[in-house]
Amino acid sequence: MEFIKSYAERIAVFVVLSVYIDLILPDNSYRKYIRLIVGAMLIGIVMEPVAVLMG
Repeated sequence: MEFIKSYAERIAVFVVLSVYIDLILPDNSYRKYIRLIVGAMLIGIVMEPVAVLMG
């Protein structure tokens, strides 16, 4: 049960930080690339339990 709690906390903290970063960025051409990187990192965080179960 502790694993699920820490997993949910990690996702929540990452999402809050990524929203904050998105808000402070100026509107320029780099914004879409930063969103791409943040999205890839979020996918990695969400898929982490699957990797742990497989390996």
